Amino acid sequence: MKHPLRGSTALAALLVAGLTPVALSTPASAAPSGLQGDFNGDGYRDVAIAAPFATVGGKAQAGQVAVVYGTASGLNPAKHQLISQNTAGIPDDAEKADQFGDQIATADLNRDGYSDLVVGAQHENAGSTQEAGTVVIVWGSKTGLSGGTTVKNPQTLYGSYFGLSVAAADFTGDGKPDLAISAQSDTENPSSWRVRLIRGPFTKSGSTGRVSSYSPGIDKPALTAGRVSGDTKADLVVTGQKPNGDHLATAVYYKGTADGISKAASLRTAETAAIGDLNKDGFGDIALGTPEDPADEPSASTGGKIHVIYGTSSGPSATRRVSYTQNTSGVPDSSEEGDRFGQALAIGDFDKDGYGDLAVGAPGETFGDDSDYRSSAGAITLLRGSASGLSTAHPVFLTQDSPGVPGTLEAGDNFGATLLASDVNHDGHADLTAVAAQENDPEGAVWFLPGAASTLYSTTASTTFGPTKAGLPAGKYTGFGADLAG
Repeated sequence: MKHPLRGSTALAALLVAGLTPVALSTPASAAPSGLQGDFNGDGYRDVAIAAPFATVGGKAQAGQVAVVYGTASGLNPAKHQLISQNTAGIPDDAEKADQFGDQIATADLNRDGYSDLVVGAQHENAGSTQEAGTVVIVWGSKTGLSGGTTVKNPQTLYGSYFGLSVAAADFTGDGKPDLAISAQSDTENPSSWRVRLIRGPFTKSGSTGRVSSYSPGIDKPALTAGRVSGDTKADLVVTGQKPNGDHLATAVYYKGTADGISKAASLRTAETAAIGDLNKDGFGDIALGTPEDPADEPSASTGGKIHVIYGTSSGPSATRRVSYTQNTSGVPDSSEEGDRFGQALAIGDFDKDGYGDLAVGAPGETFGDDSDYRSSAGAITLLRGSASGLSTAHPVFLTQDSPGVPGTLEAGDNFGATLLASDVNHDGHADLTAVAAQENDPEGAVWFLPGAASTLYSTTASTTFGPTKAGLPAGKYTGFGADLAG
């Protein structure tokens, strides 16, 4: 929606950064934390930031990943690391249009106590087989990420795009994290997209458990992992488009089993997803986003819509499903074409009350009037969890004009384009990492918004940094923040 502009109350704080990683190791006597996203085992979760369009070694759009390490005060871009296919120990070489880092995920795949980074490059060529795709595991260690291993592609085909989407979790409940990877099995048939489930454990020599293949009936499937049914097995939500050529969004739910995953339910129309426990009943709830307008997605709502499907012991509820738009009572703002409410979703306990809270990105949010019109400046809505589920009471509406949020509200920033919830500073509050994809066009930027008890985000400790602080070149479009993992 359009809003009247007000004077910015933003903090003018930017993290100071260098170009080389420093002090990444843990004390020699300390055991690694085992936390997801903690690549160096120091007890603080780290954040990997995709830059799939970065030029590497003169190769345009070769792609790389910037890793910013966590500290007690949050993300510190002075402690960063750049990883590309030209990095020592990483398989293959940087090549034009590989888009290494297009999709990223984290898990301790070799169970050594250090989280590992999974990197997809769906446009990678395999010899003369163009755009076969590849997935690489970059291994965690006490000094940070180091060395990599290619995940074997079960079916190398022209245009198979292995690594289109990646998710890492223990789907079988055996204590060994697995990988779910999207790929196409017949490039002439849009119904041929598959989810390849590669079971753990994974080793640096390249060995894995067995491989299974599933057909979700979805074109270009995006994967989101989490525990919905409350058991020890992770479940999988697959979102994308129906393969009938109408480009209609859809979603399905796969339940984790001892033998792999099993398609168990069709969900609502959706392009994006997040999983977390909003009502503290021990079951993961599924948030789905449909950011399109009705002209592009007939089942959508103007400005975008989200759905919440509550979890049960048998999976997603068939009856307890609630939809929200910016016109829903209590939700800040109002719906307007192009807002893209629901483009990004993240669930985390930002206020540390035991209930998961939902962050909703609307990067197309527009502000101002005809005299000062700021199109697609972007916004994030924070909705609180409660015993009765997601609540519209006391929501928080975040822009670059919000108290304590660094920056300036500008047209085209796309604030809220990508979101990640993770406890970086290890204080028990989930923290929000957010991306404005076109900040300082064309660079993009990342915000670190620590969780807080009453306001859900800190009005005094929030920070921002651009790609140069993480070692990437100034003034270039790199796709900085196209994906986040940690």
